[in-house]
Order: sequence, then structure tokens, then C-alpha cells
Amino acid sequence: MTTISDLEVNYGAARSLPAGAGGAGGLHIKPSSKSDGSTTQQATFAGLSPGGGSNLWSDHEERAAAVLTPDNRFLAAAPAKANCFLTGAAGTGKSTLLRRFIASSSRRIDVTAPTGIAAINIGGMTTHRFCGMLLGPKHGQSDEDYLEELRGLPYASIRAGFRRVSNCECLVIDEVSMMPGRQLDFVDYLFRTLRGVDAPFGDAQVIVTGDFLQLPPVRTNPAIPYDWCFNSRAWKEAGFKVLNLEIVRRQDEKEFVRALLNFRVGRVTGATASLLESRVKMFPPSEIPRLVTHNVQKDKWDAFQLTELPGEPVLLSAETSGPEKQVEFLTKNLLTPSQLMLKIGARVMFTVNKTEPGASEPLFVNGQMGTVAGIHPDFVVVLADNGSEISVERFKWSYDARDKSSGQVQQFPLCLAWALTIHKAQGMTLDRAHIDCRAAREPGQAYVAVSRVRTLEGLSFKEWPKGIVVSNESIRFYQNT
Repeated sequence: MTTISDLEVNYGAARSLPAGAGGAGGLHIKPSSKSDGSTTQQATFAGLSPGGGSNLWSDHEERAAAVLTPDNRFLAAAPAKANCFLTGAAGTGKSTLLRRFIASSSRRIDVTAPTGIAAINIGGMTTHRFCGMLLGPKHGQSDEDYLEELRGLPYASIRAGFRRVSNCECLVIDEVSMMPGRQLDFVDYLFRTLRGVDAPFGDAQVIVTGDFLQLPPVRTNPAIPYDWCFNSRAWKEAGFKVLNLEIVRRQDEKEFVRALLNFRVGRVTGATASLLESRVKMFPPSEIPRLVTHNVQKDKWDAFQLTELPGEPVLLSAETSGPEKQVEFLTKNLLTPSQLMLKIGARVMFTVNKTEPGASEPLFVNGQMGTVAGIHPDFVVVLADNGSEISVERFKWSYDARDKSSGQVQQFPLCLAWALTIHKAQGMTLDRAHIDCRAAREPGQAYVAVSRVRTLEGLSFKEWPKGIVVSNESIRFYQNT
């Protein structure tokens, strides 16, 4: 196991304001009489005397910590147009906080992500598509040469991307750990050039979110080091204000949280190893979803479980419209398959969040599990694991929500859930999972799997892994940030 001895594990809950810090508290100005009959202004805090009995200075750190949380600092910095890096371990609420900022902003926020799956999850588009940059510069190709190449191509998507770059006020890149540094450098160059401003990203605000100890950027040659974007020129010149969320909200068991944070940095020894190794279960119940490393494992297990159920399968085909390439992009990246094969009794997972108009609670959420109880042409009945019976209608995904003529896919937001790949599970929260990470070779891949699960009781391993792959380069980045 990789051991990191000098990285402090930080977890806990936000401290509440001490008595007198809010409500009637605060700075009060009152007159004070002098011996000559004149008055002066004396400043005191409500409930605190200006004399020796005050505890103003003894608890000021607690008062400041309760207010100046990373969450509040982000919600102050982002509207002030600062470039921000919102980070934190899995389950600290990065996506929730980002959505809160976007919903409250009066400016147009352009939301992107490096991969199609991540872009759909955040409700945006890929960074490449937003910029009109196609696949990005080839190895060894200069930014200038590649931009000239793009300008010579007759694609409307490139022109549309260039217009978006020119008009962008605030660019969000979610799951930034999967963005190669070379690509981020070109995005910076493109913004500077098209906007005519020689400043980081052409003076547009940029907010990047993610965790460099989760999934890394794609690489095609294992002999070449990962191209982490925190090493790029664009990252270093952007001057990102780092907001590191420290409170894990997905899990609330103290020892489990500590174990996960140790697992994140490859420190799986002692109590952490004992706690997690106790969750090895050779033959868990079949309804518990398996998290696996490869699509072939998922497809094989789902197909086997479906054939074990009685009756004939029902094929539910997606309804599509719009340009063929846009529809192809959606069907390739959606967690819901375009050809959904179901049977009564099939284990399924909801793939989107949905709240009915006027309701205070969601009807269902992404990652929620259930069992098919009825299949009809216009709806599927799912008995959720929490006991509720849900009638699921088709959901519409759009290639571009602002363009009604863009590609659209309408399908029941479900997928077979006897197994999931770890890559597609990123961002989800699961009540239970049986994890097979023996073939997890990418840094952070095993941590992504383990950190999906809410409770220690809901976690199980097929086999205890012989090692955990982590990025020491990413660990050093956080140590020095």
C-alpha cells in the first residue's frame, strides 16, 4: 500500500456560532461620559463588557471559523468574479454548491466538463464543444497552427463555439481532474485570441471544480505521465482562489469518513485497513449493485441476472429527433441506454433527478435503486427500495437546452442496475455496492468506487485489493496549495 505520512487528514463538522454572535449581538456604539462632562464614543460587542471580563479574544477564532467556511468563501468569491478552484474529497458537496451559485447568479454562466458523461451530469456541454475546438491540438502542434486549422474548416459548430467564447462571462469546468493540461492551455489561448485581451482566459471569469485525487485525464500511452492541468501554464497564470471543502456530507460515520479520507491518499494501513478489509463479502445478495472497472463485466452480469428472471424481456426504444451526430453523442454518453431491455423484477437505477411541480421532495434521484413492478408503453412502474411506488415516464435530454432544434433523446430514465462501471458511477451516491476494484489501474479509480457508498454497512468488496493506485503528484499539489 502507498503510505503518505505527512498529509494531515481533516474532517469534522462546522462549529456553530457561540452565544451572542448573532441575533442581538454585533458591534454597538454608545456614548461614554468623561470627568469634564464631555462624551466619547465607546465600541463594545453586545453581551461583552469592554473590561477584563470579556472573552472577545479568547473565542474569536471559533467565531471566524463558523462564518468563514470554504462554502461561504466560495459564495463570496464567485459572484465577485474571482477565478476559483472549488475542490474537496468525494461527498463534500462540490456540485451542490456550484449549482447554488449558478442558480443565484444574475450573469450567464456557461457550464462545461471535459467528458460527455460529466457534462450531462452537470447539465452543460463538453468544454471542447463549447469552445468549438474539436479534439484539440495534436501532439507537438502549436496553438497558433491549430487555431488556423480550425479557422480553415467549414464546420458551423466551430463558428458557434468561437461566438460562445467571445461572449462568455463566466466559464465553469466541472470534473477538472479529467481535463489535460495541454487542452486547458489551448482553451486559454483561444479565449485570449478571440476576445482580443491578453489576460488569463481573455479576462473571462473561470471556475473549475473537482478533485485531483479522483479520476485522472485520459492518456493513450501508459509510458507517458498523466497531463495534470494543475501543471499547465494556463492554470498557473489564472491565479485560482482555492476553496477546499472539508466536511464530508455523503457519509456521517466518523470512522468510515476517516477511513475514506485515508483511502483517498493511499494510506490504507492499521485501523483503516482493518475496518475496510472487514467488508470483504464473497457472495453478497444479487440485488446489491456491483461496481466494476470494465463495461464487459457490467454487461455480462446484467445479462445473466436478466435471464434468471421468468418471462420474456420487453424492449423499450428511445425516441430521438434532431441532427444525427448530436443524437449519437447523447446516446453514447447517457447512462440510460437507447435500447432498454426490462423484465418484471429487474433491478434498476434512476439516472436523473426529478421533482414534481410544487413538491418539496424529489420524486426520485440519480443513483436511487428499485425493482420493476410494471411495464407499459408510456410508463414503467418501479418499486423503490424505500417502499414508494413510482410511475416513471420518459425523460427528455437535449444536446443544447437553448436550441429547440438540437438533438433530443426521450427515454425512461432507468438502467439495469445489477452492475455499474466505476467511471459512470462518479458523482453518484449509493446506499449499497459490492465493489470489484482488483483491475483498478488508474489513480483514484478505487477511491471513486468506495466513496460512492453512504454507510460502512452498505459497502462490500469482492476481494481485498493488493494495492491502491494514487497519484503522488496530485498529493504533492494539495500539500503545496
